[in-house]
Amino acid sequence: MSPTAAPPLAIQRFGFTGKTADYFRIWAVSLCLSLLTLGIYSAWGKVRKRRYLYAHTRLDGSGFDYHAAPVAILKGRVVALLLFGGLAFSGHFFLWVQITFIVILVLLTPWIVVASSRFNARNSTFRNVAFAFDGTIREAAVVLLGFGAIAIATLGLAYPWFRMRRARFIVERHRFGATPFKSDITAGGFIVAYLMGLLMLIGAGVLTVALLGAAFGLAAVLGNAKRPSAALSLVPVIGIYASYLAVFAYLRARVGNLTLNSAIVGPLRCRSTLRARDLAWLYVSNIIAVFATLGLAVPWVTIRMARYRASKLCVVGAASLGSFVAAPGVVGTATGSEVGDLFDVDVSL
Repeated sequence: MSPTAAPPLAIQRFGFTGKTADYFRIWAVSLCLSLLTLGIYSAWGKVRKRRYLYAHTRLDGSGFDYHAAPVAILKGRVVALLLFGGLAFSGHFFLWVQITFIVILVLLTPWIVVASSRFNARNSTFRNVAFAFDGTIREAAVVLLGFGAIAIATLGLAYPWFRMRRARFIVERHRFGATPFKSDITAGGFIVAYLMGLLMLIGAGVLTVALLGAAFGLAAVLGNAKRPSAALSLVPVIGIYASYLAVFAYLRARVGNLTLNSAIVGPLRCRSTLRARDLAWLYVSNIIAVFATLGLAVPWVTIRMARYRASKLCVVGAASLGSFVAAPGVVGTATGSEVGDLFDVDVSL
């Protein structure tokens, strides 16, 4: 071997060792105590559940840790509920008040994203090395509001580019200890992904109309043209939901892989191999299980998804995970995290 030859790349895979029975106990206790305390215990329940999921997400034989304080999360939820209450009830009085709350929420989105990302990153550690998020509200405003406005102004044509810029912002502003993340993500993959998603929706719509026409034609032949059966009316509904689920699973897998595969931390690169058909099957079976058990299958669904996502993720590189060193970070506010959760602000990768 040449003395200048590069060392071989090592593949270190993620794994998940959590069990449904153990997580079910945590989930059930959290749910019961949250109901008894009118939601106050939910902050403690959230920390317990996250700590379990983090601890059982393994990489190179070690689990992750979650250190958030429940009191900080509770304070954040109080602020989030006040905002949500204002948005929910303002429409019952004056329309302009509701519009004002919506505008305020939009303007707060950069702060929500930055605060929640900083809080969650700083309270997540691996082998006593903390993650951090160094993005600023100004940067987030440019990406989320400025580039988001461009996507709207172009009637959605620039949306894939906007999603790429948002993903790059989230990835590149994170760091692991003293090592910042980098991203070589480009807009090309996003354009292809969303174009394929659009074509899938159009194709599903055409197929649904064709099936519906064939069904009505068959009904006419059988003498039921004037009174089609109730089952026929379900054809477009089933077609719409099935096509939406397929496109959603495709975009989640494709965009998730594009984003994670671009993430580089020091000499290590992430590798994600999510598959659309796997996610589609998981979504369908999970929804059926949750409805069939009146919600009792939620812990099983959570463990199932965590195990699948971990099995499709690894890091590739020649360096050891022990080579990263810690660095001082800034603890974000839990308020941003809770407002983001409550209003379903998507800050996920």
